Amino acid sequence: MRIPLLLSRTYLFSIKQRSFISFINVLAFLGLLIGIASLICVTSIFNGFRLLVRDMLLTIDPHIRITLNEGIDSKSLKERVNKYVDIFEFNESSSSKIIIGYREVTQAGMILGIDSLHKYVKKSDDKVAIGIGLADKLGVKKGDTISLSTPEMIDLAISGMALPSGIQVVIDSIFQISSGVQYDNSFIMADLNFLQDNGLVGKRFADIRIENPDNVYELTKTLKSDRIIGDLQIDTWKDLHHELYSTMEFERNMSFIILGIISFVSAFNILIAMWMMVKSKSKDIAMLLSMGASQQDIKWTFMLQGLTIGSMGSILGAGLGVLLCYGQEYYGWISLPNSIVSTMPVSLSYDIVLISVILGISVSSIAGIYPSILATRTNISEQLRHE
Repeated sequence: MRIPLLLSRTYLFSIKQRSFISFINVLAFLGLLIGIASLICVTSIFNGFRLLVRDMLLTIDPHIRITLNEGIDSKSLKERVNKYVDIFEFNESSSSKIIIGYREVTQAGMILGIDSLHKYVKKSDDKVAIGIGLADKLGVKKGDTISLSTPEMIDLAISGMALPSGIQVVIDSIFQISSGVQYDNSFIMADLNFLQDNGLVGKRFADIRIENPDNVYELTKTLKSDRIIGDLQIDTWKDLHHELYSTMEFERNMSFIILGIISFVSAFNILIAMWMMVKSKSKDIAMLLSMGASQQDIKWTFMLQGLTIGSMGSILGAGLGVLLCYGQEYYGWISLPNSIVSTMPVSLSYDIVLISVILGISVSSIAGIYPSILATRTNISEQLRHE
């Protein structure tokens, strides 16, 4: 292996090498470096936005939501879940459709009943929190009184030829999760006991939070194996907004694939450069073979050149990508004015860094296979005939 290493280093870094071949090698190196750095940066940006959206939604969404059936007691359910995991927070909640009225304006929406509503509003029965989008549709502000009615209340009033009175509540706060999310546009949060007393409770849930939300998948599998909990509907935080999270995952994966093509373009440049070098060094190859060099030595000489370009480009590109991500995270080089965040969020994943480096080195190594095989087929007598 010593001879291939010496020859590959000589051919790759020789100042006497043809300038056009050197230019192609430089292009392949730079293309791979920029491609790997872009791959890491763009993927980290998608991860950053995904975590930002997740953290915003988890201000309301639980990590695990269990839909309660009739006869299921939330306290006994909590004790049963505690056998499998240490619960960080356990709340009972409800969700139902409502008609909201304010002066001459009515709007359909959803009301969430939460038994720990004091985190969002001052503790009072008739105080509610309303999404900013819904508040804008109704034209209400903090302190206004609105009327809540269920579709059943309206049907009953119509059948009795009377106007629905509704439940009067006061807006204590206006919340915003993120632009365009359904919570902002159609949700009101109220005290669960108040809703129960006024017949506004729909579906009942047990909302569970654990220390690490990424561990919900293993816990969900365990809970579904329980003979009692397994019969209930169990949703993770990702299931609650499946379409949103799936779209973000799809966009991230597609960007990874598209940017990964840059690595294949760089590998094509490596293949061309190695092929041209084999042609230009055909007499040197014939001379080496006639002096006793094996075909394996010649083959490894050119494969190591592709591997060297790929390794240097991939490792330096990964280093550049990591530095750019850390710089954005700690110094906020790219700002986002008029946005819910001041700077572009990034979340660096070292799994992606490792995959990117392996991808770059792999495609570069593959690109050197054909030129190395071509070099071993050099006709010794034909190349040395005129020497």
